[in-house]
Amino acid sequence: MKIEHKFIDSEFEKNFKTENAILKHKLDKAEVLILGTFNPNLKSNKADFFYGRNYFWTGFKNLFVENKIIYHNERLEYCPYEPTLSEITDICSKLKLTFSDLILSIFDDEDKLKIKEKRGKEYLVYNETEYNPISDKDLEKINKEKEENVSWNTENIIKFLKDNKQIKKVYFTRRATNCWLKQLKKIKKEIPDIKIVEIYTPSAQGGALHQQTNLYGEGKMKPLLKHWVHNKSGNYGCLDNNWLIKNKVNINEF
Repeated sequence: MKIEHKFIDSEFEKNFKTENAILKHKLDKAEVLILGTFNPNLKSNKADFFYGRNYFWTGFKNLFVENKIIYHNERLEYCPYEPTLSEITDICSKLKLTFSDLILSIFDDEDKLKIKEKRGKEYLVYNETEYNPISDKDLEKINKEKEENVSWNTENIIKFLKDNKQIKKVYFTRRATNCWLKQLKKIKKEIPDIKIVEIYTPSAQGGALHQQTNLYGEGKMKPLLKHWVHNKSGNYGCLDNNWLIKNKVNINEF
């Protein structure tokens, strides 16, 4: 049973489409690539676009549209979605953003794989072990147990970046460790002048953000955006402040 990326080959509005889980659109030449890990094509995954289910798009609307914190929750907590898919594509065009993930599919040739539903979520059961396919830690475990069980998208991403030399900046939305670091090193080896910056996960999970900003005392949006805009230390970088200012973001507001 093969679990593919949800947007491996998809079409959206306004000439937006994906090939090999890489967003390609004809409106503008992308200049910034947002790189993630995996977005499984499972019925419990309600995302309608890259990062459709966490703080990424509500955060980016706060930054680039509202220029202050209006939205405090994850996008999937809003009904209807906020921002809308149409607004998302507008933001992508304005900022010249494109997206991709490092994994194309998992468990390509495993007949013994089973899907288990629990509390509205789907888990994968392989060799009597349960895995959450949207957990990076579980994806690392899947890769470690048997490397063939992960189909990496790295070569497609390298080709895309070589074909789009105007992309000079890649934001990777987690720490580059273990198998993720191995793939990023391959990209860097092939394209040594590309700048890869690790930014805090849009899920706003983990202890580092909590320790630095008293995360749970003031909600997740404010400390997450503060980290994205101003962080200069530790294991993460931040969004390029010149890029933010160029796009009319008042960085002192966050």
